[in-house]
Parts: sequence; structure tokens; C-alpha cells
Amino acid sequence: MTNTANEALVEVNETRLWTSQQGGSAAAGSSAPAMVLLHGGPGLWEDFGPLAEMVDDLVEVYRYDQRGSGRSERVGPYDIATAVADLEALRKQWWQPRLIVGGHSFGAALALAYAVEHPERVAALVLISGTGVDLEWRDEAKAEAAARRSPRQRERLAELSIQQAAGAWDEDLDREYCSLSWAPDFADRRGDVDRAVDLWRAPGPNYELNRAMTADWRRVLDEGFADRTSGIDVPVLLMNGVGDPRPLSATARLALRLPNAELAILDDCGHFPWLEQPEVTRLTLREFLRDLLETPED
Repeated sequence: MTNTANEALVEVNETRLWTSQQGGSAAAGSSAPAMVLLHGGPGLWEDFGPLAEMVDDLVEVYRYDQRGSGRSERVGPYDIATAVADLEALRKQWWQPRLIVGGHSFGAALALAYAVEHPERVAALVLISGTGVDLEWRDEAKAEAAARRSPRQRERLAELSIQQAAGAWDEDLDREYCSLSWAPDFADRRGDVDRAVDLWRAPGPNYELNRAMTADWRRVLDEGFADRTSGIDVPVLLMNGVGDPRPLSATARLALRLPNAELAILDDCGHFPWLEQPEVTRLTLREFLRDLLETPED
């Protein structure tokens, strides 16, 4: 049975964030830590309803649009420290002593940053389609994504980039731009653009936030963040698809740093495991959570 999600706008650190909470009967009244899911981008939006439903009978699940993203207010500052502080403020409002912190794509980086800053508040990490703690993967990922587009798609994406830079922009153009940008993220090339279009949500990405957060993440990495992750000793599940244009080597390098890491590699899967391989994703997540919670299989 699917649990009903309770939505609310929560005021933290001088902004309002859209949040959602759901949890089944097995999670209700339990001492098990709740799970929070962090979306990527940065500057996109939370879209984890199907993922939350896979596990919300085991744990209470919180989701939210990060500062400046989706249904939350577009109020800065946009940096890693503020994003971490926002999550910590939400944790306090939710009255959760510890959290299982899950993150997708850039959300996996934010989950790591939170774990480094607040280790006592983290019960476990679930890092989905993350890119580790270096930037060595970027050129390879860009080249692979470009190779997966047709010549006309590459040409059109360049045209749209020029229009965006010139300020000649609207939601229809943004939807097209995003669909061409995201299509290579799917392992199955059939209908990839249509599947990417379905991911788009108005009012579209916050590009200012994306640029600022990406630059700040680079600064954080340059200041030795990777070495700090070696102190994360809670259980960590790293889940990546073989068909993601981002190379698996980045996740493998991170896994070697973590003392209690489990690496799950999904075949026939790209950047969105819960959409491309839902049953494998469901089983992998539930096995990890059951081991963590010491809950027997039904």
C-alpha cells in the first residue's frame, strides 16, 4: 500500500522550503532512523515519489526541494555550507535524532558534505548515481554524452545555448534544452528524449544556483574534502548504472576511501535507477535498509 505524502512549506534560515513526509505502519512508532532524499542538479527539484514508495513501509521518508529549487523559494546564498545548514535545520524541525541520508547525482555530494559536517546525525548514506569526490570524470562524461546525441541534436543544443546566453528564453525553450541535455543519461536510447522531457518541471532549473553551487563544490574539493570523507564510518550504499555517461571509476575511487561501503552496479541502467531499473533498485535499497535496521524479510 502506498503511503500518503504530507506536504508543507517549512521556514528555515530565512527561506521557505517545500517538504514532504511519508511513512508506513512499519515505520510509524519505530525507533528506526528516518530517511531523507536529496535531489541533484544542483538547482533542479525533488522528484523521488516512486523511490520513496519503494521503502516507506520500512522507514519514514522525507523529501524536499533545496533552497532556490523547485517549489522552494529562490533565495540565496547558494553554497555548500548553506545547503548543509538547511538540511540540519530541517532535521531539527522534523525531530529526528539521526537520518539515513540519500542523495542522487549532485545530491550524493551534498549527502557526503552533510555527513562530514554532522557525523553524529547520520545513520547511513545512500549515494545514487554520484560522482565521487573529484572532478576527473567530467571530461569523459561530457564526451560520452555528446557521442550519444545525433548531429542534429548537438547542433540544436548549441543553438539553444546561444539563445539562453542572449536572454531569449521561455519555458518551451527551456524544456527542449533540458530534454536534449538529459537524454544521454538514459541507458536505453529508444525514446530517451521523450523520457527526458517528462523529467522537466516548471519553472525549470535555477541556472544561477547551478553555477554558484558547482563553483563552490569545486572550491570545497580543492580544500581537501576528499580526505575528510575517509572518516565516514557509517554504512554506505553506492548505486550506479553501467549505462550512465558518468564513468563508474569516480564512484569506485570514493568507495575505496570509505571504510564501510557497499557498491551496487546496475546493468542496463543509466543515471536514474529508480526509473530505468525499478525492481532491482527496490530490492537493492530494501536489502540495505533491512540489514541496517535488522528487519527480517516479509
